[in-house]
Amino acid sequence: MPGMSASRHAVLVALLWTAVTLVGIGLVVAFPLFPPPASREGEVIDRAFLVLLLVSVPVFALVQVVLVYSALRFRARDDDGDGPPIAGRPGLSAVWVAVTLLMVLGLAAFGWAGMNELHASRRADLTVRVIGSQFAWRFEYVELGVGSAELRLPKDRLVRFEITSRDVLHSFWVPEFRVKQDAVPGRVIALTMTATEVGEWNVLCAELCGLGHTVMRAPVRVVDQAAFDQWAAAQKAAAAR
Repeated sequence: MPGMSASRHAVLVALLWTAVTLVGIGLVVAFPLFPPPASREGEVIDRAFLVLLLVSVPVFALVQVVLVYSALRFRARDDDGDGPPIAGRPGLSAVWVAVTLLMVLGLAAFGWAGMNELHASRRADLTVRVIGSQFAWRFEYVELGVGSAELRLPKDRLVRFEITSRDVLHSFWVPEFRVKQDAVPGRVIALTMTATEVGEWNVLCAELCGLGHTVMRAPVRVVDQAAFDQWAAAQKAAAAR
């Protein structure tokens, strides 16, 4: 395409950018990166990741299309020294800075709203003390006065986790819940979460804590309120014997 004008180059780049952006957005929507969320907090976090990905796709596509197009179309056939000087365009630079600033401010506002939603001050329906130790988890139900090696939770109830460690750093993490919090020796760190799906998963340790780190896991079972009350009654009866 010798002799092509700058405007035609710009139009071609814009068309390629649009095509690559649409393909990228289609891939992001069609192939989720995470398992389905099983908590209200997971829905908020997944929404944030999706928005960030959707915003990132056109920016990444623009950079790559311009880079590849320029490398293929304007590469030097012979080394003739420096090319002609190119004058800057203050107007274009101002537009680019303004668009970038608006994007950053918009994402910051979106993130602030999400953080407020995650950390809203609400009264918990249940308090569970989470204790990590090499290489197991222990869960103590404060209001019930019982403990368990498995995490049993009622569906659609706000749970306050009070997380600590008996020895080294651990990290309380259930991938389907999305929330994760370090367990620090000598400290109790609170985390709130509401499970929204009945099912079975695993608590994992997301902090390298020793040779048994990979086997430090515990079952998580989310059940309806009636089943949870029945389990709690059985735990109390067993503890009273």
